[in-house]
Amino acid sequence: MALTSSLYSGVNGLINMGTAMQVIGDNISNVSTTGFKAARATFQDIMAQSVNTARGGSQVGRGSAMADVAPIFTQGSFQSTSSPTDLAIAGNGFFVVKNSDTNNAYYTRAGQFRTDQYGYLVNPAGLRVQGWKMDPDKAQIVGAPTDIQIESTSPPVATKKITAAVNLDSTTTGPSPSPLAWDGSGTPADSNGKMVQGTNYQYSTSINVYDSLGNTHTVTIYFDKDSTSANGVWDFLVAMNPNEDQSGDTSATRGELMKGTITFNAQGSLDSSSTSVTITGLRDNTGAWNTGPTIDQYMDTDGYLNFNAYFLPKTTGGPTDPALQTVDLDLGAQATVTTTGSPTITNWNTEAVTSTQYAARSSTIFYDQNGFASGFLDSLSVDNDGKISGSYSNGRIIPLDQLELARFNSETDLSKAGGNLWQQTSASGAPITGPPNTNGLGSVTANALEQSTVDIGTEFVNLITTERAFQANSKLITTTDQMLSDLIAMKQ
Repeated sequence: MALTSSLYSGVNGLINMGTAMQVIGDNISNVSTTGFKAARATFQDIMAQSVNTARGGSQVGRGSAMADVAPIFTQGSFQSTSSPTDLAIAGNGFFVVKNSDTNNAYYTRAGQFRTDQYGYLVNPAGLRVQGWKMDPDKAQIVGAPTDIQIESTSPPVATKKITAAVNLDSTTTGPSPSPLAWDGSGTPADSNGKMVQGTNYQYSTSINVYDSLGNTHTVTIYFDKDSTSANGVWDFLVAMNPNEDQSGDTSATRGELMKGTITFNAQGSLDSSSTSVTITGLRDNTGAWNTGPTIDQYMDTDGYLNFNAYFLPKTTGGPTDPALQTVDLDLGAQATVTTTGSPTITNWNTEAVTSTQYAARSSTIFYDQNGFASGFLDSLSVDNDGKISGSYSNGRIIPLDQLELARFNSETDLSKAGGNLWQQTSASGAPITGPPNTNGLGSVTANALEQSTVDIGTEFVNLITTERAFQANSKLITTTDQMLSDLIAMKQ
């Protein structure tokens, strides 16, 4: 009968309000949980019972039922932190983490990450963050997503290019007392193989370079004005300490790497003609000193001079010898090289920082080299595209990895797995993955954590309305019980 049905309607209401109170309690208890998304309970009416009335068929409701308990994926505010591996997502997406034992994938908005003892980037539960390895030279991702592992050391990088821009004093009268020459046996070089200042050259600049093992070597470029030619011609010689020369050369040319001339125009800039730089001597790739090198031996396709050095002991000699180190030399000008038939230099183009011949004291304007010794990790940084870079003690900043993010067509249908984690379901669909700022995915902010989206004020209002609804349903049951009591009393 109708009275009994109203009892069950009240029971349904009590059950539903109890579930709603559980959702509210879960929200309030996670008000400080990183990356937590507040949920809400929604209800629906139960199929009504048809009854006959004076106007015909009518329907009487039979109570309510739970329709859904779903998270609300609104953007949480950010809390600044001091850890570079604390990460937050602005926009759509989840970080991807995996259990290394089961290979199960989980998804999270909580970016409280750290590195473990093996260098893996993990969440507090030890699940490994996923991403792509990066090519340190091209700064591009390679391969498929995998566990992100931070390299604690930076391997040495052999020097491949030296840049040296100098100003050579135009008022200098050349040549030096003894024409520019080299004697690797120590005469007239000093005990380190360097020619005596003011005796054999008029200016020199030295640069520390690295071999493939990270050992440091000094390469010196000597300059001496050539008085037998036009006023703007200088002889130059590139040499290393002959005691470190492992080419096998035991003659006076030991340590000598390259020799030639450079020519400046009337404005004091490097002359643009094809003959403004000439090479008269070069150590070839076998380790021997060559007094008549061809252009393909001292000029690469990029238009820079290059010389060969054996900083490490020579094995076989030649282009495949692992000890051979070929180094580009940039004096502030780049040649245009044509390769139709035999390579030829068409002209020279000066660069932004270039060697000059002005009426000022000879000096080094700029020098650089691209090699590195080995180093240890000092710090990490993460940019908005999720690229993780390491700063090492050798001064090198290396792009290491790029984070993987994932989004879902129906993220509200993801399954909670505890620990701020979500799992894919058939209703959520497959993850759409990619680097941050691609495929509709958000950006990453380092030194920040996304806060819970729970609003205490809203939850307290929901708490009050749910409590009153629970009281009303309990009152319905007690009132119906009283009515049944009165009905039974009619028979007495």
